[in-house]
Amino acid sequence: MKKNSYSNILVVKNRAMGDAIIGTATIQYLKELYPNATISYLVPKWIAPLFEKVATRIDHVIGLDFKSLSDWWRNYKVISSLKPDCVFEMFQSGRTSKFFSLYCKLKGIPYFYHNHHTSTGPVLDQGKIKSNIQRDLDGAWTFFSGGEIPHYLNYKPVFTIDSQKRNQIIFGVVATRETKMWPLKFFAELSHKLEEDIIIPLSPSKVDQAIKEKLISYNIKAEFLEKPLKELPEALAGSKLYIGNDTGLKHLAIALGIPSYTLFGPEPPGEWHPYDTEKNPYYYLEGLTCRTREAHYCGLSVCPEMICLNQFGPDQLIAELSMKNMI
Repeated sequence: MKKNSYSNILVVKNRAMGDAIIGTATIQYLKELYPNATISYLVPKWIAPLFEKVATRIDHVIGLDFKSLSDWWRNYKVISSLKPDCVFEMFQSGRTSKFFSLYCKLKGIPYFYHNHHTSTGPVLDQGKIKSNIQRDLDGAWTFFSGGEIPHYLNYKPVFTIDSQKRNQIIFGVVATRETKMWPLKFFAELSHKLEEDIIIPLSPSKVDQAIKEKLISYNIKAEFLEKPLKELPEALAGSKLYIGNDTGLKHLAIALGIPSYTLFGPEPPGEWHPYDTEKNPYYYLEGLTCRTREAHYCGLSVCPEMICLNQFGPDQLIAELSMKNMI
């Protein structure tokens, strides 16, 4: 099948919430290549509700799991009903690799995929460290285009939703691991220094609820926002600013057009902050040898020193925000 003849493309990103949001940027690029094609986006089942009340360039969002054989049979029926003429997977995982290799063989359609952690493969700059949006775009360019290479700053997640301006600041206090978290006591101190309404989105998980209790013990001045995922974009849209850790919530804020200031600790922003840094600046302490002992980032879940984040306090953050006219 010729590259320019696809009319029904299934895009897969079986990753975390931030990755799923980032992946929508590459769908914009595919829509430019195939303006008349139907593009479906497969994400983990728990993430799919995030897309229910926002408008994107995606035609259909499908939430599926790949944990059991019953999942496989259910997925086979759902995907078959879509009748894709190709499957493009960004950041291939083991479970999806087995499923889609078999599915595409049975259906006689191409299965395009790449894994960023391997140094060899067909994708442009395979294995090279770069922004996540660019790596996804490189995969799409390799398999679908061959024309001018798209640049990540020309594509970013965009979630459109009706909203009014809200005089509220979002604190992103959670993270996938402790070492990515700015100290909770700093968030509490910051809440008393800012003359703004502050909201803190949290899930009902035990981890998030423990964070909530800790923040309360620090006498934080904020409102805790505990809403289902499908209600979250509407609750955040129109906010004045996002301040917080590098999490899926940060990517959601940026997709909603909310200015952000991200606090990076163990992981470099080059990969996980593929955005215009004028509107979305960040803090990152350069030159830490402890961060690159084993890789280009620190993979520790717990660190007693935390010098990557605890050297930057609320007063310094306020000075940065003021200098950039963000508050």
